[in-house]
Amino acid sequence: MTHEMVHLAFPSVPDDHHWIEEGIATYVEPIARAQIGDLPPETVWRELVDGLPKGLPAAGDGGLDRTHTWGRTYWGGALFCLMADVEIRRRTNNRYGLQDALRGILGAGGNMEHDWPLTRALKAGDDATGVPVLRELYDRMKATPITPNLPALWHQLGIRPSGNSVVFDQGAPLASVVRSIMAKRSDPGSACVQVAPPGSTADSMSVLEIEDAF
Repeated sequence: MTHEMVHLAFPSVPDDHHWIEEGIATYVEPIARAQIGDLPPETVWRELVDGLPKGLPAAGDGGLDRTHTWGRTYWGGALFCLMADVEIRRRTNNRYGLQDALRGILGAGGNMEHDWPLTRALKAGDDATGVPVLRELYDRMKATPITPNLPALWHQLGIRPSGNSVVFDQGAPLASVVRSIMAKRSDPGSACVQVAPPGSTADSMSVLEIEDAF
């Protein structure tokens, strides 16, 4: 039910972009449930560790707009969302995240009752966070198969798989991003978890650098 209700808060986009609708719902649902205490954070991240590889491009696949398999639609879209969430929080010193971008899209009138071009929705989200992460990431992933190094991303975030669960490494470069993603927040734009001052996070890599490095 949570998955389906997330769809109500995003505009209808052309069929080639169905991945963004299903990806947002796949990514947001467990986080939203964890924020109200319905799921433990370990379950959320274990499901991402297990599920996101299903969204990686296979041989012969194109970008997200060109390959419409189940894995690329649901988990490829969710991977886009996680990469965007991490990069928004990294660039804004954890003040904003994908949650703020989605609130901005909804606040601009983008809901299921309206048909929008995807670029309009992404711009509204970027305007809400003040950084052009959604449009930049879309430009990279829409036509080209991108394969980020997920183990490198988990290492940066401090997500350590352990049996059927995960352990959170609070000393990891982007551990505060994980805490911020999971924090319940009713005040849009208020920082959940403040990270180190800008310029002091040299040891953390952007999601685009993680992609380019491998």
